[in-house]
Amino acid sequence: MKQHTLYALFLLLCLSTGKARAEWNSFILNFDKSLYGRGAQTWQIAPYNNRWVYFANKNGLLQFDGNTWTVLPLKNASDARSILPSTTQGRIYVGGINEFGYYAPTTNGTLAYHCMSDTLDGSFRYLGNVWGVHEAHHTLYLQGDDRVVKCTDDTLYTVIPIEGKIDCSGMVGDILYVGTDRGVWFLTGNNFFPLPGGEVLQHKRIRGIVPHEKGILIATAYNGLYYADGLSVTPFVTGAEDFMSRAEVFCMDRQGDKIAVGTIHQGLLLIDCATHRLKYFNENNGLHNNTVLSVAFDHKGNLWAGLDSGIDYVWISSPFSNLYSYPNSYGTGYTAAVRDNRLYLGTNRGLYHTAYPVRPDGNLPDIRPITGCSGQVWDLRTIDHQLFCLHDRGIFLIEGTEARRIAPDISGAWTCQTVTGHDDRMYVGTYNGIYLLTKEGGTWKTVCKVEGISDSFQRFEQESDSVLWVYGTDHVTRVVLSEDLRRVISLREYYAKDGFPADRDMCITKIDGRVYFSTPQGVYRHHLPEDSWEPCHDIDSLLSGSNACTYLQQHGRTLFSLGPHEVGRIELDAKPGTRIIPIHRSLIEPVSGFETLIPLADSLLIIPNEDGFALLRIPTESYKPDSTGLLYISDMYLTYPGDSLLYTANFREQKPKPVISYSHNSVRFEYALSFFKTGDDIRFQYRLNNGQWSVPTPGRTKEYSNLHEGDYTFEVRVLSPDGSTSQDAISFRILPPWYRSPAAYVCYVALALLALWFVHRWDDLRIRRKKRQISIEKDREMHRMEREYEQEKARRERQIMQLEKEKLEHDLQHKSQEMLNLMINFTRKNEILAEIKAEILRVSAMLRGDSAREGKKQLLLINNKIDANMQSDEVLQRIEEQFDLIHNNFMKRLHERHPDLSHNERMMCAYLKMNLSTKEIAPLLNLSVRGVETIRYRLRKKLGLEREDSLTEYLNTFLMKNEE
Repeated sequence: MKQHTLYALFLLLCLSTGKARAEWNSFILNFDKSLYGRGAQTWQIAPYNNRWVYFANKNGLLQFDGNTWTVLPLKNASDARSILPSTTQGRIYVGGINEFGYYAPTTNGTLAYHCMSDTLDGSFRYLGNVWGVHEAHHTLYLQGDDRVVKCTDDTLYTVIPIEGKIDCSGMVGDILYVGTDRGVWFLTGNNFFPLPGGEVLQHKRIRGIVPHEKGILIATAYNGLYYADGLSVTPFVTGAEDFMSRAEVFCMDRQGDKIAVGTIHQGLLLIDCATHRLKYFNENNGLHNNTVLSVAFDHKGNLWAGLDSGIDYVWISSPFSNLYSYPNSYGTGYTAAVRDNRLYLGTNRGLYHTAYPVRPDGNLPDIRPITGCSGQVWDLRTIDHQLFCLHDRGIFLIEGTEARRIAPDISGAWTCQTVTGHDDRMYVGTYNGIYLLTKEGGTWKTVCKVEGISDSFQRFEQESDSVLWVYGTDHVTRVVLSEDLRRVISLREYYAKDGFPADRDMCITKIDGRVYFSTPQGVYRHHLPEDSWEPCHDIDSLLSGSNACTYLQQHGRTLFSLGPHEVGRIELDAKPGTRIIPIHRSLIEPVSGFETLIPLADSLLIIPNEDGFALLRIPTESYKPDSTGLLYISDMYLTYPGDSLLYTANFREQKPKPVISYSHNSVRFEYALSFFKTGDDIRFQYRLNNGQWSVPTPGRTKEYSNLHEGDYTFEVRVLSPDGSTSQDAISFRILPPWYRSPAAYVCYVALALLALWFVHRWDDLRIRRKKRQISIEKDREMHRMEREYEQEKARRERQIMQLEKEKLEHDLQHKSQEMLNLMINFTRKNEILAEIKAEILRVSAMLRGDSAREGKKQLLLINNKIDANMQSDEVLQRIEEQFDLIHNNFMKRLHERHPDLSHNERMMCAYLKMNLSTKEIAPLLNLSVRGVETIRYRLRKKLGLEREDSLTEYLNTFLMKNEE
């Protein structure tokens, strides 16, 4: 409950006792209402991305693309009261008076208005002022004067009334909060509920509701800020409560630790919650007027302010700040110095002073003139703890707020330096030469004007006490003085023709006791023995910026550089130790020819410029602003026969690919650069279809005519002096003329093919007739040859078959004869063996007595061997197998069909198969002819043959046929 109260007490303590930072007023860019149709009040601001910003203005919706202002009126031409760029829907919602809708890009990028309020039911069609448009979960909330309209899918509307007048609204964490004259309420479903602990806000005018930490921050018109955490509401004390009560708060925005509060009477207040600092912006330090109706932070951390008349842009994120601005100006700044807690400012109007550190509080700075120093001040130098003012009327010694002229014989003094090695002597550069002064008794007196030179000594450096380098308009001069330093002994001028690397835009500086020359080609130094110039690559490598510097100054072990577009800080003893800070030329324009830097500390500089004095606090890292999207193709036109818009840039950043007819093949591109990048030295390059980049030019349009058909990509890029780059491109297609279109080529090909077909057809008919006659003759000849061939082929096949048959029959007869011979031989062998056996038996019967026993035994053995040979079936088995092989398995088939046949019967069948007669078979079976006839009879019965059936025919034909 007391968290923010304790925080406020701590803040007040810091503000009352802490030392203010050395930081002045942020730069402010003013956009007059004449730029956008003279619409006075701007009620709401909504930055879309790094470039696009939208404003709810009296004239309607204002669109600013960083370069061009566009006025988009509402349907009923009423004031635009509220806006909401929707990234999810790709729309710009806008609310007016009894009117709301959205803008969306058409195919060519132009924004078209779609009225949504016309679809409302007549009972609540007139909402009054639509002061707020919010979106959450694809649901749109429109805040009117006394109700909220909830819109889903662009067509479903729910009206949620609330008692009392709604002064403001805010969407925080997908919850809609509204501020009324009865406190703050939040919407749940379709009902409003009071904010817990919000009784303290009763009867207070609520001006703004924004998210803060884990709750919301509420701004009231006269009672400051309040913080609500969902349980209680407590004052959010900033130290500016008195200011807010007097100024009347009207609007508020927050980004990070910064809170911006716009007021009716006293401009803009910026609260930094991280540093507990307050900054004020009003008419005194650059704001157009003090009535701020709307505020919004952009994506760069800077602040837009919609005023009662005009729109201002506060450059908060810039490391630069200014001391004063128009119309509260004290002249063009030339030099500055800090001494005894006082800041001295030398301008074209005279010498001024103010307290240091300067504490900007929204009021005009307390800057006062030094009496007697009116007129052009060129330089301020501190020598021997004394401050010297180098003036158009001479040289002055500044003591506090008083000025005392010394050396009255000197007029038109540029600058001064102590003589190297002589702290009691001083050189003073004047319009017409150089003077030598000496200090006697604490008073500086003129010794003499150095003889032998009368050139202007605006900028010079000492190589030694008697050797000086002087920069002229187009050359440098080396001056050697006498030992008493009263006259010139020798003088050598160096022009470009003498080897000096530049004749313009250079400066002389002294780094670690040696003289260096900074030129557009880099840093050089003089090599005395050869009287030549050599580049200093070590210094150049430290000056890592993209431009040559026009001023160099060493401050301790830090080297500062100033160029047309950047400031550099170089640590001489650290690698890498360079930081480059770009200068926005629309904000700071150093006086040409009088560029200078006044270091106040290692990271704090004063930069005199045409508008006064700028303060630069160098950030800890190089400050490189994001240049993405700064350059963009704004429009694409057809230029023949008249200008016709094809594409215009829009917030969606989506580029169509225009398709252009050949009769309109001339196009013009217009490209622009955001106001964040300005200057006369900006150059552009362009190219088509990845060709060569053009010569850099300041022009911002490019036209192409009589383009051939095909696909094209136009690219443009900016060459910024500070080294930053930005690029954009668009693609398009030129269609071919009708006579070179694909359809035309198809017709050409079809006609050519048709002609070729007719020629080919005519020739083909002629040839076909000849070929038909030839073909008929050939067919006849072919048929005749085919018939002869078939006849010859058939004859040869018959011959081959006959030969093969004869061969097979011969082989069969030969094999049968061999088998027959084998069987006859086997039979005869058995007959012989039987005869031998009979003889053995007869001889054995003849043997008598015991002596014959052994002989009978031998004869018995012989008889057994004969029986064994006669009874062996192996030969018969082989014969049977051989017979089957020759006669196509005859024996196997016979056995399968008639398994009950005996061996002799099967052999009988085989012999019959071999066409043997009964007489030939009898000895083979060891039977008589009668026995063979008996076997034939039994065999016929077993085979089932009738009397009229032939046994031989059955075995040769019927048996084999059935088996097949």
